Amino acid sequence: MQPELCNGKELQFNGVKLSGKSITRLANIGSLSLLALLLSSAVVHAQRSSELSGNLPNSQTMADLEKAEVLFTVGQYERAFFIYRNELVPLGDKYAQYMVGYMYQNGFGVEQDVATAAAWYQLAAERGTREFVALRDHVLRQLNPELMNQSTAIYRELRDEYCDAAVLLASIKEDHQKLQIRTGSRIGGGSSPVDIINRDGVRLTNNSEYYDAIRQNLEARLRMLKSLGDFADIPDNVDRLRMNDLEKAVREQIERESPKPSKLSNSEG
Repeated sequence: MQPELCNGKELQFNGVKLSGKSITRLANIGSLSLLALLLSSAVVHAQRSSELSGNLPNSQTMADLEKAEVLFTVGQYERAFFIYRNELVPLGDKYAQYMVGYMYQNGFGVEQDVATAAAWYQLAAERGTREFVALRDHVLRQLNPELMNQSTAIYRELRDEYCDAAVLLASIKEDHQKLQIRTGSRIGGGSSPVDIINRDGVRLTNNSEYYDAIRQNLEARLRMLKSLGDFADIPDNVDRLRMNDLEKAVREQIERESPKPSKLSNSEG
């Protein structure tokens, strides 16, 4: 099928050529009320993950998000789902976690599964964002006891890997390992000129700057982790960090906050 023409020109959305069918879907996107509610820029940017995980530069994360949104809008649901689920969710991106739930709820690019959708909505609402909390509660109220138990079990598994504390822990472990193997690095001596681009796209000039940046990121994530729970024993000094103790404390915190049987009723009243 050839792209539709408007005054002799191909119609595009964020650089993606649109077919007539895709244009119709784009025009009707407002009918997806829950999605429209949550596509506001304020909600999207409030859920960014760059401060949690250092696995990708923020610019790359944003590019992945934009690509996924375009693919979803033009109906390429399987490709959009793959990006949300496999590229953005592991970074702690709450908007992506919401989108995975939304796609499970409506069967977009994946088999429809309301229990799984509710679990993802619970994960997305972790930070207390009003829109995500309202959607989570609305969906949970629709579940019968059997589906509620299924959803709770799925959520526990998701939380163990993708809650904010778990994502921070993974990022901290990665940076800590880099510092631990510093003496064996192939980058070279502390003052030798090198060509390094850090996760934010900033060019660093030598080995010392590279490791100083890692240390600063690690310290920032430790402070953030302390703000998430009862982690008073976490040292501010990276040199005093005992990773085994930290991981144990985080896992215990996640387990303490694991969901209990829901008190939500099956009615909106």
